Amino acid sequence: MTTGTLYIVATPIGTLGDFSPRAKEILSHVSFIACEDTRHSGNLLSHFGIKSQLESLHVHNEKNKSSYLIEKLLNSPNKCAAIITDAGTPCISDPGSLLIAEAHKHGILIQSIPGPSSMSSALAACGFIQPRSIFSGFLGRTQKEQFEEFNRWKAISPCIAVFFESPKRLINSLKNLNEFFLDQEIFICVSREISKKFEEHKTGNIKNVLNYFSNQNEIQGEFAICVNILAEEKKEISLQDAAIEALILVQQGMQLKLACKNIAQKHNLNAKDIYNESIKKP
Repeated sequence: MTTGTLYIVATPIGTLGDFSPRAKEILSHVSFIACEDTRHSGNLLSHFGIKSQLESLHVHNEKNKSSYLIEKLLNSPNKCAAIITDAGTPCISDPGSLLIAEAHKHGILIQSIPGPSSMSSALAACGFIQPRSIFSGFLGRTQKEQFEEFNRWKAISPCIAVFFESPKRLINSLKNLNEFFLDQEIFICVSREISKKFEEHKTGNIKNVLNYFSNQNEIQGEFAICVNILAEEKKEISLQDAAIEALILVQQGMQLKLACKNIAQKHNLNAKDIYNESIKKP
């Protein structure tokens, strides 16, 4: 049995006309609205004539404030509240997930109100077709952290990898992409200022897109990048080389039969053939 309702409400990421009538109606009738920045959200709500009370919920206070907000929701007259973010859909690279998890624990009904999302908008605009996508939010700052994430993308390829980036870090992240995928021709789509006046979707291979933005006098806006990662071509390997790989595993402590089985699975070969090749006298 539910004890209340918490609405997850998407807000405009650019054009105010993207704000849905349903979102406006819900925000007008909840007991309070949790938001990142009360000043920013206050301006938005004022524009639409919404007078519901605001409660701040950001990355620095979410852990300690979630329980308080749940109690406030449960003790409110209509037992309902909403969460919004500065722009777009809450809980996607924005605060809110801890509050949602706490609401689930208390049996509170969660209602997600669809609306603007730069992630889904970028995916729709990139023109890439793959069987799956992976969302990485904002990448780590160091090259090592980014390369680790790129390896995760390759592990599930073919896929479309989506991440957010700031104007100051865009060039550096594109350079890291170019270096990591130097041996492959990877195409990307850099979406900028989605739903705003200067919306742009720049597509091409990494090198060309990197050159395009490197030649800009000033880089401004908010960015969502889609990377089209094709399946890696499996290189054929000889039995001799496969046997060498198996013997390396043996030197590391693995039994020969198991080593041959592992290498056979890796290269789609016959384990018995690799075993026979491995025990040949030099």
